[in-house]
Formats: sequence, C-alpha cells, structure tokens
Amino acid sequence: MITKYIKDLYVNLPIQNILHITRFWLNKHNNINTITEQTLYLLKVILKQNYFQYNNQFFQKKKTKRSHCHGIPISSTITEIYLQILEEIYIKQWLKSKEIIYYKRYVDDILIIFDQNITDGKTIMNHMNNIDKHLEFK
Repeated sequence: MITKYIKDLYVNLPIQNILHITRFWLNKHNNINTITEQTLYLLKVILKQNYFQYNNQFFQKKKTKRSHCHGIPISSTITEIYLQILEEIYIKQWLKSKEIIYYKRYVDDILIIFDQNITDGKTIMNHMNNIDKHLEFK
C-alpha cells in the first residue's frame, strides 16, 4: 500500500490541457457545437482573468503559461474534470491489468494498493510521474 499526493496541484494545471479535456467531456455528453464552443470560451476567459479578492481588495495573479486555478470558485471542478480524464486513461488500465489492486483519490491525496508480486512502489511512482509533466506525485 502506498499513499501519494499531487504537489501544488491547483497552480500546475495547464490551461490548454484543461480546455482540451473539457472539450472532450462536452463532446462526449453534448452534440450541440455552439454550447461546447461558448462553454470553452467562457472557461478560457475565467482561467486567464484569474482575479481574487483578499481583505476587500482585488488582485490578479502573475501571468504564466500554466493555470492558476487556486482561489477561483470553479477550481475544484476544473481540477476534478482534469484528473478524471487522466484516471480514465491511465488508472483504469492499471486496474484492469491488475498492476494495482485498488485506487482511490480525494482531491490531491491518493491511496493505492498493489500486489508486490507484480509491481513495486517505485515503478508505480515512475508511471504516475510520467502521466503529465505538469503534475508531480509525491
């Protein structure tokens, strides 16, 4: 059994990947292109105009190529959308192959149970850290 967490999750989510994955989910559950495009446009505006309020003053975080989802009201939703697709692609495969027996995530904390006869913690850690260059699992 191993536990992991995703280091600096909210500040390391890449905007372009978020938009791409959101498009995937919208297209999967919606066949109206206008709704998809409008939703993506609004999401892009929200992510790039990341203002927050502290002590009755408004601030905008410094611009970088990465998202700064921390502190905006939809940050947990964006994070969940992003991580669910990664789990759909990678974790589901590891569960099917029995490389890992059990996987559970709560926000950025992860519990994994694996069979030591099939794999080891170091191998799992290497796999996880190669899923997305923006995410670091500790």
